[in-house]
Amino acid sequence: MKSTLRRVLPGLLVIGTLGSFVHITERSSAQTAPHVQLKPVKYGELAEAVRAQKGKVLVVDVWADFCIPCKHEFPNLVRLHKKYADQGLTCFSVSVDPPDDAKARSRALSFLEKQQATFANFFLEEHESVWQNRWDMNGPPCIFVFDRQGKRAGKFQVDPTAKTPFTYADVEKLVQELLERKP
Repeated sequence: MKSTLRRVLPGLLVIGTLGSFVHITERSSAQTAPHVQLKPVKYGELAEAVRAQKGKVLVVDVWADFCIPCKHEFPNLVRLHKKYADQGLTCFSVSVDPPDDAKARSRALSFLEKQQATFANFFLEEHESVWQNRWDMNGPPCIFVFDRQGKRAGKFQVDPTAKTPFTYADVEKLVQELLERKP
């Protein structure tokens, strides 16, 4: 019995240790997983959040769950945030899905979680007539870039008359220029 125990015991200790390690690792990664939120706002609250970023370069990506090009390009916003956040860039995403669609907010949040969009995410509780008029746009995708003084430095939107659509490379080029300027 003692010899069998001596042969089996080291293996059990290794298995037990590995099991504990896996459990601790799973728990640690769950604790450090980025937390993604989607805050419902009215237009005025969103405008105030934008104004509060004065002193930083700000990229605001206006998107919707129903917009395939928006969702295709969204990982570029996440990448931009990761690449330049420590240099003074702030990123916002604004979902303009219909506020009266009961499932729109949960679909948007699910998408944001999959993208690991850990920056500020807003769900605009306004109908399209409000944001289309205020932002002079006909729909998403649309990206606004603000300089450190809080002034709009760029607007990128789909233009059916343009020969080539904007890309996130265009957005990043402007962001780089604005970050290089002295505050």
